[in-house]
Amino acid sequence: MLQLLQRLLAALPDAITAAVFLVAWVTPTRFGPDYVKDLTLVMAMEFIVIHSSIFYAVIAGVDIPRGKRIAWLTGLSCLYLVFVFGFAIGYKSAWPIFAFAWLFVSRFLHVWLNRVSSDVEAHRMVNLWAVSVVAYLFGAFTVNLVALPRLGMDPDFISSMLQSSGGKGWGSGDAHTTLAFGLLYFSILALAKFAMSGPARSRSRSDGRARSGLGPHGGDPS
Repeated sequence: MLQLLQRLLAALPDAITAAVFLVAWVTPTRFGPDYVKDLTLVMAMEFIVIHSSIFYAVIAGVDIPRGKRIAWLTGLSCLYLVFVFGFAIGYKSAWPIFAFAWLFVSRFLHVWLNRVSSDVEAHRMVNLWAVSVVAYLFGAFTVNLVALPRLGMDPDFISSMLQSSGGKGWGSGDAHTTLAFGLLYFSILALAKFAMSGPARSRSRSDGRARSGLGPHGGDPS
Protein backbone atom coordinates (compact mmCIF):
# COMPACT_ATOMS: atom_id res chain seq x y z
CA MET A 1 0.00 0.00 0.00
CA LEU A 2 2.83 2.37 0.87
CA GLN A 3 4.57 1.61 -2.41
CA LEU A 4 1.35 2.32 -4.34
CA LEU A 5 0.99 5.64 -2.52
CA GLN A 6 4.58 6.55 -3.42
CA ARG A 7 3.90 5.70 -7.06
CA LEU A 8 0.76 7.85 -7.10
CA LEU A 9 2.52 10.79 -5.44
CA ALA A 10 5.38 10.51 -7.92
CA ALA A 11 2.97 10.66 -10.88
CA LEU A 12 0.56 13.22 -9.40
CA PRO A 13 2.32 16.50 -10.35
CA ASP A 14 2.63 15.54 -14.02
CA ALA A 15 -0.93 14.19 -14.02
CA ILE A 16 -2.12 17.56 -12.70
CA THR A 17 -0.15 19.39 -15.39
CA ALA A 18 -1.61 17.13 -18.10
CA ALA A 19 -5.10 17.79 -16.72
CA VAL A 20 -4.50 21.56 -16.89
CA PHE A 21 -3.60 21.27 -20.57
CA LEU A 22 -6.68 19.14 -21.20
CA VAL A 23 -9.04 21.61 -19.50
CA ALA A 24 -7.48 24.50 -21.41
CA TRP A 25 -7.92 22.61 -24.69
CA VAL A 26 -11.53 21.56 -24.09
CA THR A 27 -12.81 24.68 -22.30
CA PRO A 28 -10.24 27.47 -22.78
CA THR A 29 -12.76 30.16 -21.84
CA ARG A 30 -12.68 28.84 -18.28
CA PHE A 31 -9.29 30.51 -17.82
CA GLY A 32 -9.06 33.06 -20.62
CA PRO A 33 -6.68 33.83 -23.48
CA ASP A 34 -3.80 35.03 -21.30
CA TYR A 35 -3.80 31.74 -19.38
CA VAL A 36 -3.68 29.66 -22.56
CA LYS A 37 -0.94 31.89 -23.91
CA ASP A 38 1.08 31.31 -20.72
CA LEU A 39 0.73 27.55 -21.16
CA THR A 40 2.68 27.81 -24.41
CA LEU A 41 5.69 28.80 -22.28
CA VAL A 42 5.41 25.68 -20.13
CA MET A 43 6.83 23.46 -22.86
CA ALA A 44 9.80 25.80 -23.29
CA MET A 45 10.41 25.66 -19.53
CA GLU A 46 10.12 21.88 -19.61
CA PHE A 47 12.84 21.76 -22.26
CA ILE A 48 15.15 23.54 -19.81
CA VAL A 49 14.18 21.11 -17.05
CA ILE A 50 14.92 18.14 -19.33
CA HIS A 51 18.31 19.60 -20.16
CA SER A 52 19.17 20.10 -16.49
CA SER A 53 17.95 16.68 -15.34
CA ILE A 54 20.76 14.77 -17.04
CA PHE A 55 23.27 16.82 -15.06
CA TYR A 56 21.33 16.04 -11.91
CA ALA A 57 21.67 12.36 -12.76
CA VAL A 58 25.43 12.79 -12.85
CA ILE A 59 25.37 14.56 -9.47
CA ALA A 60 23.09 11.87 -8.05
CA GLY A 61 25.58 9.18 -9.07
CA VAL A 62 28.46 10.74 -7.16
CA ASP A 63 29.11 8.99 -3.86
CA ILE A 64 28.76 12.00 -1.56
CA PRO A 65 26.41 12.84 1.34
CA ARG A 66 22.84 13.55 0.28
CA GLY A 67 23.04 17.05 1.76
CA LYS A 68 26.00 17.92 -0.46
CA ARG A 69 24.25 16.50 -3.52
CA ILE A 70 21.25 18.72 -2.82
CA ALA A 71 23.60 21.70 -2.47
CA TRP A 72 25.17 20.91 -5.84
CA LEU A 73 21.69 20.56 -7.33
CA THR A 74 20.77 23.96 -5.93
CA GLY A 75 23.84 25.51 -7.55
CA LEU A 76 22.99 23.90 -10.87
CA SER A 77 19.43 25.17 -10.57
CA CYS A 78 20.67 28.70 -10.03
CA LEU A 79 22.63 28.42 -13.26
CA TYR A 80 19.53 27.41 -15.20
CA LEU A 81 17.53 30.14 -13.51
CA VAL A 82 19.57 32.60 -15.57
CA PHE A 83 17.82 31.27 -18.68
CA VAL A 84 14.45 31.28 -16.91
CA PHE A 85 14.85 34.90 -15.85
CA GLY A 86 15.77 35.67 -19.45
CA PHE A 87 12.38 34.30 -20.54
CA ALA A 88 10.67 36.27 -17.80
CA ILE A 89 12.32 39.49 -18.91
CA GLY A 90 11.59 38.80 -22.57
CA TYR A 91 7.91 38.11 -21.91
CA LYS A 92 7.67 40.77 -19.20
CA SER A 93 6.00 38.25 -16.92
CA ALA A 94 6.87 36.24 -13.81
CA TRP A 95 5.01 33.25 -15.25
CA PRO A 96 8.16 31.50 -16.62
CA ILE A 97 9.65 31.52 -13.10
CA PHE A 98 6.56 29.93 -11.55
CA ALA A 99 6.30 27.43 -14.40
CA PHE A 100 9.94 26.40 -14.03
CA ALA A 101 9.55 26.01 -10.26
CA TRP A 102 6.49 23.77 -10.66
CA LEU A 103 8.12 21.66 -13.38
CA PHE A 104 11.34 21.36 -11.36
CA VAL A 105 9.49 20.11 -8.29
CA SER A 106 7.42 17.77 -10.45
CA ARG A 107 10.59 16.35 -11.99
CA PHE A 108 12.38 15.52 -8.73
CA LEU A 109 9.54 14.90 -6.27
CA HIS A 110 9.68 11.15 -6.73
CA VAL A 111 13.42 11.24 -5.95
CA TRP A 112 12.83 13.08 -2.70
CA LEU A 113 9.98 10.75 -1.77
CA ASN A 114 12.05 7.59 -2.29
CA ARG A 115 15.42 7.60 -0.54
CA VAL A 116 17.65 5.13 -2.34
CA SER A 117 21.35 4.67 -2.87
CA SER A 118 23.14 7.16 -5.10
CA ASP A 119 23.81 4.66 -7.91
CA VAL A 120 20.17 3.55 -8.04
CA GLU A 121 19.02 7.17 -7.92
CA ALA A 122 21.32 8.09 -10.81
CA HIS A 123 20.16 5.09 -12.84
CA ARG A 124 16.54 6.03 -12.28
CA MET A 125 17.17 9.66 -13.25
CA VAL A 126 18.95 8.68 -16.46
CA ASN A 127 16.03 6.43 -17.38
CA LEU A 128 13.55 9.21 -16.68
CA TRP A 129 15.64 11.67 -18.70
CA ALA A 130 15.62 9.25 -21.64
CA VAL A 131 11.84 8.84 -21.36
CA SER A 132 11.46 12.62 -21.23
CA VAL A 133 13.52 13.18 -24.36
CA VAL A 134 11.65 10.50 -26.31
CA ALA A 135 8.27 11.77 -25.07
CA TYR A 136 9.15 15.36 -25.91
CA LEU A 137 10.25 14.51 -29.44
CA PHE A 138 7.33 12.15 -29.94
CA GLY A 139 4.87 14.80 -28.78
CA ALA A 140 6.44 17.54 -30.89
CA PHE A 141 6.30 15.46 -34.07
CA THR A 142 2.86 14.01 -33.36
CA VAL A 143 1.05 17.31 -32.83
CA ASN A 144 2.53 18.70 -36.03
CA LEU A 145 1.91 15.63 -38.19
CA VAL A 146 -1.54 14.57 -36.97
CA ALA A 147 -4.65 16.62 -37.66
CA LEU A 148 -5.93 17.49 -34.19
CA PRO A 149 -9.40 18.82 -33.35
CA ARG A 150 -9.53 22.37 -32.03
CA LEU A 151 -12.19 21.42 -29.44
CA GLY A 152 -12.82 24.60 -27.44
CA MET A 153 -10.26 26.62 -29.40
CA ASP A 154 -12.83 28.14 -31.74
CA PRO A 155 -12.12 31.13 -34.05
CA ASP A 156 -13.51 33.62 -31.54
CA PHE A 157 -11.18 32.42 -28.80
CA ILE A 158 -8.20 32.33 -31.17
CA SER A 159 -9.00 35.90 -32.14
CA SER A 160 -9.05 36.94 -28.48
CA MET A 161 -5.65 35.28 -28.01
CA LEU A 162 -4.17 37.12 -30.96
CA GLN A 163 -5.45 40.37 -29.54
CA SER A 164 -3.89 39.53 -26.18
CA SER A 165 -0.28 40.48 -26.96
CA GLY A 166 0.53 37.75 -29.47
CA GLY A 167 -1.00 34.54 -28.15
CA LYS A 168 0.43 32.13 -30.70
CA GLY A 169 0.72 28.44 -30.15
CA TRP A 170 3.91 26.45 -29.85
CA GLY A 171 5.82 25.61 -33.01
CA SER A 172 3.23 25.67 -35.77
CA GLY A 173 1.44 28.77 -34.51
CA ASP A 174 -1.75 26.90 -33.57
CA ALA A 175 -2.50 27.16 -29.86
CA HIS A 176 -4.43 23.89 -29.75
CA THR A 177 -1.32 21.97 -30.87
CA THR A 178 0.53 23.36 -27.86
CA LEU A 179 -2.20 22.16 -25.54
CA ALA A 180 -2.26 18.74 -27.20
CA PHE A 181 1.53 18.58 -26.91
CA GLY A 182 1.41 19.32 -23.18
CA LEU A 183 -1.39 16.83 -22.57
CA LEU A 184 0.42 14.05 -24.43
CA TYR A 185 3.86 14.74 -22.99
CA PHE A 186 2.89 15.07 -19.33
CA SER A 187 0.55 12.08 -19.53
CA ILE A 188 3.45 9.93 -20.74
CA LEU A 189 5.68 11.34 -18.02
CA ALA A 190 3.10 10.63 -15.30
CA LEU A 191 2.75 7.02 -16.46
CA ALA A 192 6.53 6.62 -16.62
CA LYS A 193 7.04 7.94 -13.10
CA PHE A 194 4.28 5.69 -11.78
CA ALA A 195 5.96 2.69 -13.38
CA MET A 196 9.53 3.61 -12.42
CA SER A 197 9.25 4.95 -8.88
CA GLY A 198 8.33 1.72 -7.09
CA PRO A 199 10.84 -0.79 -8.49
CA ALA A 200 13.79 1.43 -7.53
CA ARG A 201 13.57 0.28 -3.92
CA SER A 202 13.60 -3.35 -4.97
CA ARG A 203 16.66 -2.74 -7.12
CA SER A 204 18.28 -0.94 -4.23
CA ARG A 205 17.76 -3.92 -1.90
CA SER A 206 18.98 -6.33 -4.58
CA ASP A 207 22.06 -4.22 -5.23
CA GLY A 208 22.74 -4.11 -1.50
CA ARG A 209 22.59 -7.89 -1.22
CA ALA A 210 24.82 -8.27 -4.26
CA ARG A 211 27.45 -5.92 -2.83
CA SER A 212 27.39 -7.73 0.50
CA GLY A 213 27.85 -11.07 -1.24
CA LEU A 214 24.69 -12.53 0.30
CA GLY A 215 21.98 -14.50 -1.38
CA PRO A 216 18.26 -13.82 -1.15
CA HIS A 217 18.05 -15.55 2.26
CA GLY A 218 21.17 -14.02 3.73
CA GLY A 219 23.34 -17.07 3.09
CA ASP A 220 26.17 -17.80 0.73
CA PRO A 221 24.94 -17.30 -2.88
CA SER A 222 26.54 -20.56 -3.82
